[in-house]
Amino acid sequence: MMFRTILILISSIHVNRLIASGWIPPQMAGQSECNGLRSRNHRIASPSSLDASRVSSGRQSKNKKKPKLIIFDLDGCLWAPEMYELLYFSGGKGAPFTPDPTNPHRLRTVGGESVRLLGDVRRIMFELQYDEMWWNTRVGISSRTDQPVWARELLDKFVIDDSEDASSLPAFPLRQVFTPELCELAKDDKREHFERILVNAPGNLKFTDCLFFDNELGNCQAVARLGVTVCYCPRGVTREAWELAVDKFPSSNGKVIKSR
Repeated sequence: MMFRTILILISSIHVNRLIASGWIPPQMAGQSECNGLRSRNHRIASPSSLDASRVSSGRQSKNKKKPKLIIFDLDGCLWAPEMYELLYFSGGKGAPFTPDPTNPHRLRTVGGESVRLLGDVRRIMFELQYDEMWWNTRVGISSRTDQPVWARELLDKFVIDDSEDASSLPAFPLRQVFTPELCELAKDDKREHFERILVNAPGNLKFTDCLFFDNELGNCQAVARLGVTVCYCPRGVTREAWELAVDKFPSSNGKVIKSR
């Protein structure tokens, strides 16, 4: 038992030294699981082996102040159709979702309806996972979806890859981008979502450290009053919405950044 304890201590010291030297980011030291989601483990490639230019849009300066926490809505923001549409307008024919045989980037409902990621969500999630400029930023969810179980299944089954550049970096499930304790899938007010998220967030984060994307203007206005930088994206998270919000961060004056 004592020998095993010594080995564990040596291993821990070794990992801490690697973290301090920059070879291993802190998030790679462990994983957790909560609410059916897994925490981010986006350090599959080490800094020395990752060509960040392959996964970065190249338009944001690496020296610009960045949000410490990015929160996304789900329905109508990351994907379509929304879960309420499947529930009420498609006869409740949602899960189980299966791969679309005609398009590997889409899923199909049990009724055969296509579910797709919106805008440039796939590419942006790939950047959040692999681009070193986001390694100190955590990612969470604030969703009032009518079907959280269906939403969690979509997070599990949408696969994110770098199909544009045929990158050798591994594909991963969408859920892997998100830190589970920073994910709220509940019907109450999104201001309450953010209050709970900040309680669970490490490092004593403030509302002004956060960037939020939502496709409903009312949600955006409510959260913006907290001091969060908020981007209204009625067509989902497009490249234009993403770059506009990142460029204007921080913008905690209560006004909503509006993309087309």
